[in-house]
Amino acid sequence: MTKKINLFIEYLLFALLIALSLLITLSSQYANATIDGIKLWFACVLPSLFPYLFITTILSSLSVTQKATKLLSPLTRAVYKVNGGVGYAFFISLLSGYPVGAKAVADLKEQGVITDTEAVRASILCSNSSPAFLVGSIGCFTFNNRAFGITLFCLHLFSVLINGFIFSFYKRKEKPSQLALKTQTETGGNLLYDGAYSSVISVLVVGGLITVFYILTEILKGTGILTPLVSLLSTFIDEQTAKAVVFGVVECTRGLKQLSLGTTSNLQLPIALFLCGFGGVSVIAQSLAFLKKAKIKTAPFLLSKVTSAVIGFFIGVLFNIIF
Repeated sequence: MTKKINLFIEYLLFALLIALSLLITLSSQYANATIDGIKLWFACVLPSLFPYLFITTILSSLSVTQKATKLLSPLTRAVYKVNGGVGYAFFISLLSGYPVGAKAVADLKEQGVITDTEAVRASILCSNSSPAFLVGSIGCFTFNNRAFGITLFCLHLFSVLINGFIFSFYKRKEKPSQLALKTQTETGGNLLYDGAYSSVISVLVVGGLITVFYILTEILKGTGILTPLVSLLSTFIDEQTAKAVVFGVVECTRGLKQLSLGTTSNLQLPIALFLCGFGGVSVIAQSLAFLKKAKIKTAPFLLSKVTSAVIGFFIGVLFNIIF
């Protein structure tokens, strides 16, 4: 089943890329969409993501990762049924968010630090958006409300922890392994250069994917493919929020931006949590690239993105009711 799902995803992405190339070639209007996608990345993602990527890269080369592992190991073993090495991946994911968590888990799997089952559980636990993105980019820049960004991050993290616990029951009979984390503690003279170089490459890749899926959203919107979905959702919620949901499923940043444009719906926070939990096809594609490279089963991960979105939505609803 997993192989069939992976094959379907590969064919789907290939078909989308072909359609994207053809439509961009045949229509000049999508040149503006490219510029808008780059602007969105430059204004909302780059200012907050790059510093965190740089700091995380530096921390990964220092003994602080070992300390974080020891601190988080009891939690990961007792609650999430994974060995202490995942504490390191969770620490990195907590700082950097999508898709760095997936990369950290993939690295542990390829190094033999975690088992196949632990890798599946860890890929779900370490799949979250970063505080820099939600507080800085979304809260401060997109919604112009830092308090909203802080609330969004805290509730998003809570939903991820719940989702990770649910999927700790995946092959529950398999206990956490006793493998130890192998961390790099040597710091060479090129530490700053290597950290800056790695961070620049990563943030450019993220920007490229955001731009591609931003354009794809415009293509789907322009061709009317998304119109029936928006119309269907508009029977339950206002049109602005419906567009945010549909656009956000493709590219999360675009959906959150759409959500901030004038909607006064009391579902604003729950919808934002829904989109952050799902991550969008763009983020999922980034994560799958790392997970598949490490030969980690992706079917549970894909299912977890749906459950994370649903959990986030209901947490947002409960928060609105209580507060």
